[in-house]
Amino acid sequence: MLGRGVLSRLHTLTQQKTLTLTLYLDIDQNKTANRRRGFEVQAEALLKDLRSSHGRSVRLDKAAEIALGLVHKLRPAGKAALVVVHPETDLQEIFQLEVPFAASAHWRRGAFLRPIVEAMDEYERYAVVLTDAKRARLFTVFMGELTEHEDLISETSQRTRSMGADQMRAQKRRDRRHDEEVALHAKKVIDAIHDLALHEPFDRLIVAGTPKASSQLARLLPKRLRGKLTGTVSMSVGAPQKEVLKKILSVQHKMEREQESLLVEGVLAELHDGGKAVADFASVLDAVNQGRVWKLFYAKGLKKVGGECSDCGSYAPDPTGPCTYCGGSVQRLPQCVDRLTQSVMEMGGQVEVIDGPAARALAPHGEIAALLRY
Repeated sequence: MLGRGVLSRLHTLTQQKTLTLTLYLDIDQNKTANRRRGFEVQAEALLKDLRSSHGRSVRLDKAAEIALGLVHKLRPAGKAALVVVHPETDLQEIFQLEVPFAASAHWRRGAFLRPIVEAMDEYERYAVVLTDAKRARLFTVFMGELTEHEDLISETSQRTRSMGADQMRAQKRRDRRHDEEVALHAKKVIDAIHDLALHEPFDRLIVAGTPKASSQLARLLPKRLRGKLTGTVSMSVGAPQKEVLKKILSVQHKMEREQESLLVEGVLAELHDGGKAVADFASVLDAVNQGRVWKLFYAKGLKKVGGECSDCGSYAPDPTGPCTYCGGSVQRLPQCVDRLTQSVMEMGGQVEVIDGPAARALAPHGEIAALLRY
């Protein structure tokens, strides 16, 4: 799994003056073009175009050869593959991803990881509990991949109905015992969710299953877990994993758009009140240089060309001219937003890539903004 820890390691290892090869491939075996290892032809074509655009380079030739070797050994199981090669540090790794990415090749300083960062923001880690009165299945969903962790079965009796008037007392006792068993099952499930949170920390929680069981479980959640709850979904506890994943991704997409709109509303309110927020490219760069960014917001697909000081490493809104901080020489930085996201993450901040209505609301402010630490 390509998590934030791996992402940070890749970024750190490739922050050298020498260039890094990053290759994204479409390896989805549901596509006819990718069967019979058609993705190898795709990789060769991408690297050929990259070589022709950068001119003759022994380093690029070596990196391309290593990358092709990794691709040739790949046994495709996901929808996309990420290849990162940096010859000087002997970094040569390939990852399979369950989220589709556009095929592309990059030869630049630092691994081109912005598509992964955006996907991680779009696909937060969800825990899913699928339950009825006696069974519960626990899943996590991250980057479009569903993992089932546990399948619990409780000794819950079936609710029955007696028709005779003389059996009413016995019926009440059976109903009471059934309700107690269902409540005990719910508490057992909550304990399992706690254990899951310790071993597989998650950002949000969805409770799914029969309406009565899921609503009861949601009511019994302790405060810490209730704060992660995003909603309930009606679904059969025996639903196949493909159906579970499809429904959860639909809920996830809707929740992400709604959450983004709320976050942008908060940023714009801070801007209006002169609070702890800045907007527009130059102001955000200045805040990043000062290490003040707590959360960075930008519209999906935003492209900005900036500069980076070769002496102090500060970012500049213009790709040329002296550094405003130390007077050093500024070098052109084509993928400036990509570098900003990495810098914010390294200083312990968060990155929020926005789309839809939230992106349109931020457009008049340069499509980029930040909440500040102080």
